[in-house]
Amino acid sequence: MSADKEVVHPLTKQVYRLTPEGLVEVYDPATGLRGLFDERGQWQSGELRYADLQIAGWVGRLARRNPLPEEP
Repeated sequence: MSADKEVVHPLTKQVYRLTPEGLVEVYDPATGLRGLFDERGQWQSGELRYADLQIAGWVGRLARRNPLPEEP
């Protein structure tokens, strides 16, 4: 996973990462909770149920603009 597919929220320090499926994984290092969200910030699964809509959108839209390369 390249670093440009990951964003650290400047206030909460949560890590927003693009998954190979095109969803946004949000990890909260303070609590250890994770959640999966779509690019609109809507919860898909996981124990973390809130994501910043703006950052989830930035990271999630990367999936359409710059798809992850296929593994050899």
